[in-house]
Amino acid sequence: MTANRVTIETRRTSYAVPMPTVPPVHPIPIEPAPGTRSALMAVLRRIDGWGQGAWREIYCTWQLKQCLISVDDLEAGVSRDVDDRVAAFVLVVPGHTLGRPGDPIRDIATCDWVLRQAWDLLLKNATITVTTHLPGPEVRATNACVFTPPSPDSPPALLLRLLVRLPMAGMCCDGKALRRFLLLLEQFSDTLCRRLKRPLLDRHRFVVAQQNALRAQLDQLKLVAFIGDGARLARTGADQPTAACRPWRTPAAERITINLGSLGRVRGFGIRFGITAIAGAPYHGKSTVLSALAAGRDNHIPDDGRELVVAHASAIVIQAEDGRRIKSTDVSDFFSNLPGGRSTNFSTDRASGATSMAASLIQGIAAGSRLLLIDEDNAASNFLTIDPLMRRLLGTTLNGFTTLLEALPGLTAAGVNTVLVAGAHHQSLQTSDHIVIMENYQPRVATAQVRRLLPRRRTKNVVPAIIPQRLLTNQPDCLFGQRHFLRIDVTEPERPLFNDIPLDLRRCGWQVDKASVRGAFAAAAWCCRLADGQAISLKELAERYQAFVSDYGPRALDPFDTALITVPPWQLVVTVLERLSQPNIISGKP
Repeated sequence: MTANRVTIETRRTSYAVPMPTVPPVHPIPIEPAPGTRSALMAVLRRIDGWGQGAWREIYCTWQLKQCLISVDDLEAGVSRDVDDRVAAFVLVVPGHTLGRPGDPIRDIATCDWVLRQAWDLLLKNATITVTTHLPGPEVRATNACVFTPPSPDSPPALLLRLLVRLPMAGMCCDGKALRRFLLLLEQFSDTLCRRLKRPLLDRHRFVVAQQNALRAQLDQLKLVAFIGDGARLARTGADQPTAACRPWRTPAAERITINLGSLGRVRGFGIRFGITAIAGAPYHGKSTVLSALAAGRDNHIPDDGRELVVAHASAIVIQAEDGRRIKSTDVSDFFSNLPGGRSTNFSTDRASGATSMAASLIQGIAAGSRLLLIDEDNAASNFLTIDPLMRRLLGTTLNGFTTLLEALPGLTAAGVNTVLVAGAHHQSLQTSDHIVIMENYQPRVATAQVRRLLPRRRTKNVVPAIIPQRLLTNQPDCLFGQRHFLRIDVTEPERPLFNDIPLDLRRCGWQVDKASVRGAFAAAAWCCRLADGQAISLKELAERYQAFVSDYGPRALDPFDTALITVPPWQLVVTVLERLSQPNIISGKP
């Protein structure tokens, strides 16, 4: 037990991330001589019926039939009112049994598959309470299942982290129940260690690698997103493809084929650089397409329906977020005059719909976003556009106000692309470079048709917008504090508590779960340390963050494994950084 280790407060599902002053140490400490299987079974027989304090007898590393298992007291050192019966079981199996590790994308796909197998074959059959990270349709790196890097003393190993509620029979240890679970765990490890053909694992890896290769080719093909033929975009409430959803079919004239080499050829619809409007009648799929593009920032599992939908990883969803915090943001490109505040350094704890959209856009592109996803249904209509009659009515109070549709051409010239769902305003179609109409969940390119009915709004001498700069200026431990840990309550992932202060993430543009919120807060705190007390731009901070995660792997954000977390995308980290009261982030000169 290290001196600065703080562990989970299970009753409120909050946790603390300990932060060492040295880079994270990856290998889980293993005793030089692990205990034998027979010794472990003897301990379980001996403590069966003792008080719960006897569980400390199993906190060690043990050699089972096909694997090692490390058992750790997760709750050591926490206040007395915390349940101390939750233990961390780390299953260690040889890494080479699932193929040679070393490729990051392949390893993430493998670990994701192992987690899903653990739920299907192990956790659902366990007679005691056991949990680990439950993956969603996305495939992300998580500390619940990782490969350890090879070292001169040991080959790479696969670590599967389980949180086990040690069984009790009344007030006594139930050693027999834990023994039954260990036998089940041995069976599961045996299935992992067998040298068999694994077509499901191979398909899992292939689909993830294919999506990653597609996303890597977007810039070269001058695309911001791609939707493959056969994609099923409509979702149920459980985020599954709707059974009655018609598969996506690209019009023949617009179909493109992307050659991915050994990963095959993929045909579908490419969304090109510029401004793309998606129009259509209600309930015909236009918002569904935008949601699929937002999900396309991540890789997805086979049969999800969106495994051939990819978008630029930096994409952000811009929508009205009334009541959000805005910190020292220069919104003068949209509002030259704001009553009660300076538009060049605007701050508020209760933003309006229009100012929240402006701030989200500026903060996102300052952090490196090159794709904006906007749905009229979720936007502040007065920020999108204002019709001529309303302009005459409001008169001089609109002086210095620039709508989003007026600003988009300049953003496009600066390399920031937009996909806009248009259902009510014809001005959206006038501004767009490409127009797609959705009819019964099928696309139809209608750019030429719309141009005949509605000439494009011409803007003379479009000047590229100046990409803003945002600077993080705080001290390294402004989030960790002197005790070097975070206290986060993720009972409601969309409204987590950070040091008992609520943060509303319901309309931030991300689908979040407990593990991703934990990861986002831990990453935000690490970013403050990575800034090292200097004023650093978010773009440069993004490079440091990505290098940090790449160097130290999925366990970088929580090196002592005190909670189950996933590694968050950079723009989700920015979402948290910009909405917390600390750190200080200010607008700077580009």
